[in-house]
Amino acid sequence: MEATVAMTTHSTRCRLDQVTAGTCCTVESIESGEIAIQRLMAMGLCVGRQIEIIRHGNPLIVRLLGARIGVSARVAHHVIVDCAS
Repeated sequence: MEATVAMTTHSTRCRLDQVTAGTCCTVESIESGEIAIQRLMAMGLCVGRQIEIIRHGNPLIVRLLGARIGVSARVAHHVIVDCAS
């Protein structure tokens, strides 16, 4: 008889500017004006995208789609992410 192990993951929703370096997250929502959203989407940062925080600070450096992009602290504050631990 095979034992089944239930694995649980805890997810934490927070603002992108609160996430520490080395953390992988999924973008949940962007709470900002239309121009800021369009700029982020043009860089590939959009809802549902998985990102990794490379450097915390201003600018915050994230890796997505094989590239690194800088996001200002002001804009990062408006990005809500879900970080599974």
